[in-house]
Amino acid sequence: MPKRLTNKKKWKADLLLLNDDAVDEDDRPIIVYEFKRVVFYNSLGITSTEKYQSRQDKREVVKRIKISMDRSITETRNRIQILDVIYQITRIFWNEDDHEMELSLAHVD
Repeated sequence: MPKRLTNKKKWKADLLLLNDDAVDEDDRPIIVYEFKRVVFYNSLGITSTEKYQSRQDKREVVKRIKISMDRSITETRNRIQILDVIYQITRIFWNEDDHEMELSLAHVD
């Protein structure tokens, strides 16, 4: 009997959550990303249309990944960390049929 594959995702990344209540020693607000969980992903290619549209928004998409469906992930509050690089989510596309979502990622400034 053949094995049943439940997940074909190859790579690991960290899902980070923005913490709004963080302050430094002088009570100034700072940007802190807290680890939420590990996500498994597959890398996808970037289309020329997506590159063109992202340049109009002044954010260049450098990576696109496919992960399992998670409705709690948003563009404003979440970041993806792959190895030591933190990426900002610029676009989310939900694929309801396959229960997956595609994330377009740009470097965090």
